[in-house]
Amino acid sequence: MKWMNPLWRDPVGWSEKAAKTKLRVLVLTLIHLTSILVGLAFLCIFICSLPGLAVDRFDIVMAMVIGGLPIVCISVTCPAMYLYAMHRLLKLLREKDTQNKRSDGSS
Repeated sequence: MKWMNPLWRDPVGWSEKAAKTKLRVLVLTLIHLTSILVGLAFLCIFICSLPGLAVDRFDIVMAMVIGGLPIVCISVTCPAMYLYAMHRLLKLLREKDTQNKRSDGSS
């Protein structure tokens, strides 16, 4: 499998490779979700390890979970919907392109 070019070099090629199939969209979304959750877990571990905190660790973890929910929703849901929209748009464009080729070939 070839590596994808960066988005700024070839946006159309990147979108065709990133949103080629529903499985690829799902895998990229899961990778993104995992990276966000790992970052939040490291942040929670860092905050819990700070010396001199008089607050219970359970309270810190609950605050991180409650504060992390909007972060996860915004930073994972929006890009996932964007990738899925690209997938649908590319599918529609390919279908229209094949219909145009058929109509041009039969004329």
